[in-house]
Amino acid sequence: MITRTTNVGPEAAFQSAGYVLFVEGRDQDAIDPTVLRELFQGKIEVEPFGPSSNIKSAAEAFYKHHQTYCFLIDRDHYDDDTVDQYWNAFPDSTKSNLLIWRRREMENYFLIPEYLVRSAFLSVSEDELRNRILKCCNERLYLDCANQVIIQIREEHKNKWIKKYKRLNDFKTKDAAISNLLKNPELSGREKYVAETVHPSELEKRFEQFLTEMTGGQEPLEYDQGKWLKLLPGKEVFHVVVGDGCFKVPFTDSNGQRSYMEGHEKLKEVAKELVMKPLEVQPDDFQKLYQMISNMIARAK
Repeated sequence: MITRTTNVGPEAAFQSAGYVLFVEGRDQDAIDPTVLRELFQGKIEVEPFGPSSNIKSAAEAFYKHHQTYCFLIDRDHYDDDTVDQYWNAFPDSTKSNLLIWRRREMENYFLIPEYLVRSAFLSVSEDELRNRILKCCNERLYLDCANQVIIQIREEHKNKWIKKYKRLNDFKTKDAAISNLLKNPELSGREKYVAETVHPSELEKRFEQFLTEMTGGQEPLEYDQGKWLKLLPGKEVFHVVVGDGCFKVPFTDSNGQRSYMEGHEKLKEVAKELVMKPLEVQPDDFQKLYQMISNMIARAK
């Protein structure tokens, strides 16, 4: 079993020098790098690298030159098969050391009731906590299913669906260039495809598919039914649940008075306190991530 050490000294950090995990976040204070630094305790450097699109592009660009760089992004629109491919291949020296969370966002792991109740900052019963999570997710279920339809169509339309022209002889004149554009079968086919994807019946079908995946055919949402706890937007729900009186994070202010954290700092403290607990009580993906990166570094020594 791989164990996690704490209070890592400079010699341990030196041994893993060059290994960097790039994650989503605008700055060092973002929740993703903050949480993962606590998880790894100096075993690997963790750095924010902006949105997932930046990280994915960097992973594809750097893999030939920086085998010690790893990249981790939110699941967002990716399906199970795509996510599994990255986890099964990691580390992949022939492509990129990229991983995609199995849940929608990292915060989704902090919505697992059995994990969240371990927090010393919890100020309500487990039943109340579970009800708050369920209530928040039920309230935004239809909104997010509709947004998933939008995201899916948007991602499909980003694909390189048309090839550029190469035959110079076909573009000797202005009229020839315009004629080739107007006769391009890919363009005319695209018009038909776009019309089909935004047709009311197609939009409704896609919405129903996402709804069924989320709910497992059970409305309103219930625990152990559907994938809603994995696929609804964890950032939004975690923010509501932590800020809705379920947690109290005390601190002493500059005047020596006892007070309680709010906002972003409160979210970070709840997440940090949980991820600092023993590795064996962490969510499965946290344990797996820690083990995979630890093994990768160990094999390189």
